Amino acid sequence: MRRYAADISSLAEEFQQRFRDFAAIEKEITLFPSPFSVDPDDAPDHLQLELIELQCGAECRSRHQQLPLVNFYRQLDEGRFQEIRTFAKKMLSLFGSTYLCEKTFSVMNINKNRLRTRLSDSHLRDILRIKTTVFEPDLAYLLQSRSQYHPSH
Repeated sequence: MRRYAADISSLAEEFQQRFRDFAAIEKEITLFPSPFSVDPDDAPDHLQLELIELQCGAECRSRHQQLPLVNFYRQLDEGRFQEIRTFAKKMLSLFGSTYLCEKTFSVMNINKNRLRTRLSDSHLRDILRIKTTVFEPDLAYLLQSRSQYHPSH
């Protein structure tokens, strides 16, 4: 029973630490998905002028509503919105890398447990590469080309 209490206490402390980290960047987290609903005075100082300019543009507001968030920030003019684009890259990398790490760890655990006896470092590297990429193989083409090289199969 004491062992579980120590484990639960450790987990609770880890969660508190993670939420403290988020509390420290709460304004940035709020600003990132909703740049048109944040008061520029509540934004970090280095973003305020660009945020005002962004919020005054009807075309920017329209694009924000129509485009996925990543594409919205990508299409902003680099000269006019350099600070906001840098901020968006920082936020995207923060959450993107966390997701990728969790996905990679999950894939490793699943494959390690299921294939433990047959899994080499090379196999694990190949599995991780496949599972963490957005590459979609053209299976029809691969099968057709295989049948051309091996007509008896």
